[in-house]
Amino acid sequence: MATQLSVISRSIVTVFTASLLLCTLSVKGEHVLKMKKKVLFVVTSHDQKGNTGEPTGFYLSEVSHPWNELVKAGYEIDFVSPKGGKAPITGFDLNDPVNRKFWEDNTYRYKIEHTLKPSDVGTNDYVAIHYAGGLGCMWDFADNIELASIAARIYETGGVVSAVCHGPAGLLPIKLSNGNYLIDGKKINAFTNEEEEAIKMEKVVPFLLESTLIKRGVIFEKSGVAQVHVVTDQRVVTGQNPQSAKAVGEAVVDLLRAEETVAVMTRYEVKKSHRKLFRKVIRRYVKRARANESNIMAEAYREQENSSVLWVMERWSSKSGLNLMRAGARYKLIQFLSEKKLTQPAKEIVIQDLEPVSKNDWRRSPEKQDKPITIMLFVDSKPGTEAAFKAVYHTAMPQFRGEPGVINYQLSQVADAQSQFVTYEKFRNEAAFQYHLNFPPIQPVIDYLTTSIKKQPFQTGLHRLIEFAPVKRN
Repeated sequence: MATQLSVISRSIVTVFTASLLLCTLSVKGEHVLKMKKKVLFVVTSHDQKGNTGEPTGFYLSEVSHPWNELVKAGYEIDFVSPKGGKAPITGFDLNDPVNRKFWEDNTYRYKIEHTLKPSDVGTNDYVAIHYAGGLGCMWDFADNIELASIAARIYETGGVVSAVCHGPAGLLPIKLSNGNYLIDGKKINAFTNEEEEAIKMEKVVPFLLESTLIKRGVIFEKSGVAQVHVVTDQRVVTGQNPQSAKAVGEAVVDLLRAEETVAVMTRYEVKKSHRKLFRKVIRRYVKRARANESNIMAEAYREQENSSVLWVMERWSSKSGLNLMRAGARYKLIQFLSEKKLTQPAKEIVIQDLEPVSKNDWRRSPEKQDKPITIMLFVDSKPGTEAAFKAVYHTAMPQFRGEPGVINYQLSQVADAQSQFVTYEKFRNEAAFQYHLNFPPIQPVIDYLTTSIKKQPFQTGLHRLIEFAPVKRN
């Protein structure tokens, strides 16, 4: 009896400790999310179109429309301008209901009339920075190093940089800590040369924005005059003109939500005698997880070469969603079994997806006739080559995802080991995987793997997986 009481006591202490830990993690996670709810808008202080004597300023809808999308998504906006104080305004059209909504909001009306100076801005407060357009910014954005420094710090801590219309003039001076310009080699758009001619400002502005961005090394994308066009490339979002302002705000919200996603892979190596039981328990966990609104994906696999090794893959829209699921009976049962039924302790790997996709994409189902196979490739890069690896995949990823036999493809970075990466590659069948291995765009990836990683991956780094949960997809 004493022994039983001792076991029960230890169990209670363990559960209490785990609950306390989960609670602590939850509180910390929520605290971090709260700290990451602010976006900084940059507006011009310049109020005249060159020597014309005509007034200008920031274009109202290029503030109000992104503002509306971000505020609806729960973000708070602050404003900064090169000189601080009241920002000059143009495009003042209150027949636009979003413009009116912004202008009649007393809190934000006060903020836009009392903008911060760059020296007043603490970059740790912001998850994104947005450069609004309006012709005025062509005179005071392009050489403003103080604002560029703020944007670089926000970007290098995982934040988003966006700009619309003439706002991308503010992207020109942004240099990262490696000495490269932020926009070098990225897909960017902005107010085009044709649009400048259409409004007869090509000889008034101090430079043509499209031409100058191209000289700075961007891959310039554009549509026709006054057409909506938004480009997202590696956490930089740009829109072509005032018509694109709303879509820029939507793209920033999508990126920020992706940044809040929690992705976890858990490895269980189960005793042979308990494989069946463990898989059953995991199936129940996956089924419940996928029914949760905040779950993006939940799947479970066994390794093809060793059926005792099981993997559970999860992605959640927030840490609190994951914590809530793990406070439930199904996860506690997995924990309980893990204490006795594993050959070694479970290993949890927190990762960050580098090429985020939507929940619908994650839940894409195989066809009935498919025999899906999932490949997981662990890569440990040599120091200093991590950025090159990301760049190689960034270029190849759209082509990989476009292959006819690919169901899903993702590259993720291990959260606490920046040199380590893992791919998730789901194919409709073995033939599709073999096609992928001979797909020409894979060659730069193979070149990298044969020259720039610590160990060749094809014995311990490559895992062929067979899915066993969910049993049915919803």
